[in-house]
Amino acid sequence: MATLKQVTSYLDSLLDHGAYQDRSLNGLQVEATTEVTKVAYAVDAGLSVMEKAIEEGADLLIVHHGIFWGEEQAVRGALAKKLSLLFAGKCSLYTSHIPLDAHPTLGNNVLLAQFLGAQDIEPFCRHRGALIGMKGRFPTAVTMESIEQKTQQLIGHTHSLSLPFGNKEIHTVGVVTGSGSFAIQACLDAGLDLLVTGEPKQEAYHAAKEEELNVLFAGHYATETFGVKALAEVLASHFKLNTVFINEETGI
Repeated sequence: MATLKQVTSYLDSLLDHGAYQDRSLNGLQVEATTEVTKVAYAVDAGLSVMEKAIEEGADLLIVHHGIFWGEEQAVRGALAKKLSLLFAGKCSLYTSHIPLDAHPTLGNNVLLAQFLGAQDIEPFCRHRGALIGMKGRFPTAVTMESIEQKTQQLIGHTHSLSLPFGNKEIHTVGVVTGSGSFAIQACLDAGLDLLVTGEPKQEAYHAAKEEELNVLFAGHYATETFGVKALAEVLASHFKLNTVFINEETGI
């Protein structure tokens, strides 16, 4: 058992939220209890996810996509239901968005790059003043087909969209999980062969085709399960807390 303050202070220090400009209200979003014995972790703070976390007996739910995004919100509708549920179930909510994408060892980007087999991984892709993506090289050349097959093993994977407009032999990769098609230019600037991201946008097709860059969209959800899982493992080790993964796949 640990206090909520001990756990959240540890996470705040670990994730360095102040280093990033982010629409998400990162950190403790809902304080519903003072002690933590079990941590649930998930990608999204959906109502059904919260219900499952509480059913599992979690005192704290850690998510990548929280419920507050830097704007004033009326507490009504789905938001009111979520807050009522968390307080009634005595389950606090902690969120880390861009900081958890960008973290050098626990982030979605570095862990996905490692999963793909990249080496010499280092930050790239500046966004709002901070480097948030990761780039690396493959020890031997790979193909779009082999990378796509690899991403099919991801939790929550349903389908990929492949834009094979670049080099047939791929030596280097940039990774920006989630909605990262904006990183096409950063990959071109860095001389990379491939961008792996999550959710596609229409304008990415012509941008990749005209600039002759390979892009693989492997799913927003599927590419962002790494960070929350890594955080849960750290908390389980550091505070000896029980953890449970709430896997609600969106197919997006």
